[in-house]
Amino acid sequence: MEKNLKEIIERSLKNQSEAGITLVLTTPRNYNAANVALTEYLVNTRGTPGVYVTLNKPYSAMKRTLEDKVDLRMLLFIDAITKSTGGKIEKNDECLYLDTMQNLTDLGVAIDQAIRAIPSQDKFLLFDSLSTLLIYSQEGSASKFIHFLTGKMRAFAVNGILLSLLRGEDDEFLSQLSMFCDKTIILNDE
Repeated sequence: MEKNLKEIIERSLKNQSEAGITLVLTTPRNYNAANVALTEYLVNTRGTPGVYVTLNKPYSAMKRTLEDKVDLRMLLFIDAITKSTGGKIEKNDECLYLDTMQNLTDLGVAIDQAIRAIPSQDKFLLFDSLSTLLIYSQEGSASKFIHFLTGKMRAFAVNGILLSLLRGEDDEFLSQLSMFCDKTIILNDE
């Protein structure tokens, strides 16, 4: 399944010559593999540096997951989970730790700073995960934040990947988000 995910991602994103925003929907079963495959594609295949916003797993866990798969020097992390759960902070220049993911203003400022810190014209932002954002924020606030974020990505000409779990067929939140995006990729269990 992991090889199939990589093929779907590459086929779906390879013709994207200009900066764009892609909503990637996946099942819980494929979530971790999709996360890694997207990062590998952006860093290894496209050779693009980027910002990885993690709301699900601490930076230390993401670092261990990705260290043998991508050049971590190509990534800046924004970790919104470690401090709020009392985890250990690794002092370094590769990760910005937020106090809480409930403060969307701080998250927006951190993303802005991280994007500006990457000197390359071609860069990406991988936002993991919209589903987790909804746990800590009301749907209306989360939707407004994502609208702001997609506007910021367009202003900076950043390739954006918004990762979320597939939810119900009539999910209004994901329908709204798809309007902000140029493309939607569905990675299901088939």
